[in-house]
Amino acid sequence: MVNALPRAHVDEVKPVAASVEDLSVETLRAAEESEQEEIEDAPRLSRKEKRKAKKQRIVREHSAPAASEQIIPQTPDESEEWTDTSQPRSRKEKRKARKLAPTSTPSGLPTPPPSTSASPSPPAITKSLSPAMPPNPLPLLICSLGNPGPQYANTLHSAGHTVLKTIQTRAGFRPFTPSLSGLVSRPDTTSRTLSWTGIIKKEGQNRELMPHEDDFTLWQSTSLMNISGANVKKAWAKFASDQRAKGVEGRLVIVHDELEADLGKISVKAGTASPRGHNGLKSVQAALGTNVKWWRVGVGIGRPESRDASVVSKYVLRKMTAREEAVMEKAAAGVQKVLRDIAEEKY
Repeated sequence: MVNALPRAHVDEVKPVAASVEDLSVETLRAAEESEQEEIEDAPRLSRKEKRKAKKQRIVREHSAPAASEQIIPQTPDESEEWTDTSQPRSRKEKRKARKLAPTSTPSGLPTPPPSTSASPSPPAITKSLSPAMPPNPLPLLICSLGNPGPQYANTLHSAGHTVLKTIQTRAGFRPFTPSLSGLVSRPDTTSRTLSWTGIIKKEGQNRELMPHEDDFTLWQSTSLMNISGANVKKAWAKFASDQRAKGVEGRLVIVHDELEADLGKISVKAGTASPRGHNGLKSVQAALGTNVKWWRVGVGIGRPESRDASVVSKYVLRKMTAREEAVMEKAAAGVQKVLRDIAEEKY
């Protein structure tokens, strides 16, 4: 039985574009097919007109951006400098475009162009290279204790005299002369000039001490060890008075031998510290009392094995050996350094 109802004409179903990009591609493709059919169906067009129509179609394709490029924006990291490709460029413009194009780093990311603004440099740190100047050294009266005369010269008990004699010789001080109730040696401040004959001539006037010279007054006791305190007090009173007249403050230091300490060992103590049986220190402490501030520098002389008083007395009053003299001369350099520290108020 034939169906009386006429069948509806059904055109071919075309797939719908899944996205805007697919739609644009289908649209361009349909336009190309339509234009191609028009060109082919136009027998009256010459070859020249066909080529012209084809060129116009190509120009329209390049000038019309894709729909995906218009809809999807690029991120700043992925964006590149826009150039007009529709117009031909000269070689100079192409070279300039290549120079301006960002270079790629090893990671594949474009390198940002160098900044024209100079980054601020950190502030320069200035450091003073000049060392801190020490305070002006104070003048010192340095008294050594010992027994007088050639009989006791260069004995262990007179080690203080030996040390001061070594400092006087090495520092170029004047020879010891009687003064201040004892023997005194001061820095040689005599002016000298070189004559045309090449001989150094001494001038009568004294010069001031140079900055590198020590303002030391070396004083050796001329009394017996056990009663040396009285002369030390007289020497200090005169020295302190002269310094006050100059507007400065002096310091008193006693250099002495120290039993029990190793040979040549140097110690620095306050004058009021325990004398530990040293009769010379006992005499000085009794004479100065507690109103005078002073320092004492001890130089070790060792001690005998026996503790008998007669054995100890013979030990300290004997002459030094050549080895002991060498140790004392070496200790004199350490004593001189300690004296400078006392003058600079480091003690």
